Amino acid sequence: MQTKPKRNSKLALLGAAHSLNHSLFVIAPPLLTLIMSDLGVSKFVIGTVAMVASLLYGVGALAGGPLGDKIGEAKIITICLAFSGLSTLVMLAAGALRDIYIYALALILMAVWASLYHPTANSLISKAFKGRVAEAMGLHGVGGTLGVVLTPTIAWFLGATFGWAWAFVAFGIASIFLALLFVRNFGKTEVRNSKVGTIIDALKIRELWILLVFNIAIGLFMKGVELFFPTYLEENRLIDPMWASIAYTMVLAAGVPGQWIGGKTADMVGSKKVLIATSAGVCFSLFSLLFVPIYTVGIVAFIILYGLSFYAHQPALNSLTGFISPQSHLGAVYGIFFFTSFGIGSLSQFMAGYMADTYGLDAAFYLLTAFALAALLLSFKLPKKREIE
Repeated sequence: MQTKPKRNSKLALLGAAHSLNHSLFVIAPPLLTLIMSDLGVSKFVIGTVAMVASLLYGVGALAGGPLGDKIGEAKIITICLAFSGLSTLVMLAAGALRDIYIYALALILMAVWASLYHPTANSLISKAFKGRVAEAMGLHGVGGTLGVVLTPTIAWFLGATFGWAWAFVAFGIASIFLALLFVRNFGKTEVRNSKVGTIIDALKIRELWILLVFNIAIGLFMKGVELFFPTYLEENRLIDPMWASIAYTMVLAAGVPGQWIGGKTADMVGSKKVLIATSAGVCFSLFSLLFVPIYTVGIVAFIILYGLSFYAHQPALNSLTGFISPQSHLGAVYGIFFFTSFGIGSLSQFMAGYMADTYGLDAAFYLLTAFALAALLLSFKLPKKREIE
């Protein structure tokens, strides 16, 4: 049995790993205008590259979860951090040669290695924090978001000062350092199963299917908003690039209390109620951004509502997924869920990029809002299962 301080220290280390895992993919959005100009590509091209990397980020999770169950979560997380960090060095070549293909290669390598993290960490938390699973998921999210919240501003500063490629490398070096800390702190402690479920076994759990469709809808608006929100502010609301980066940072900042509130509330009232409320909040945030005539008011409303609502849904959905899944299948289940959200969801980056180039960014965000409305409708069909302590 772990002592409370030891449990908390390990959760903090997982939070830091969570932060850097996401940081690698929120570096590009505030630097997107600079990257596109330097590489000489359109929004459609950069959106397509992002889609491919994100798709692989999701596909890799299908392997990451079962591997974590089989050989140990800490080993997989260490490998993930070390090699995703090393992959950022390829960005230096992309920046020096101004080559979109090398940029794509770097992003793909980062995504493949980073894809191992989420199903592995979620499986570990579901096994190790009985009685407080939703709250632990929320605190893990808080740890991740606290670090990520500063990433767009730091990335913009590094990119504007030293070149956009160095922004990626700086976060890559931090990932490598954290991998060394994982080896030292987690050591031989692993949460293992004698029997490991497969992807096919996980897909036989009928209650998971409505959660999967709901998760796809979330991914379809989330990935497009993540990539194009700063650019939308710059081009459609005439916001200075620095302030657009800060606005994106503020969305992440609102996600810090959102993660904690979502996890704590899910333990108290059940995940389904939290997911309905957060889905509604996301819809209202997008309506505010698109239709409030006083742009500043609409932007501020979006930042608060989207940040709180989107991040509050994560611990609720992750814990609900764990409650309806057998222990031996957790890695496989979380791998499937991460694939549907980040993998299938990545198609929205391709679609939003096409819509933006053809009809403008407003049209792209109308599409993303339609996906958010679909998620809201699906939330009413989710199962009500709660944790039994």
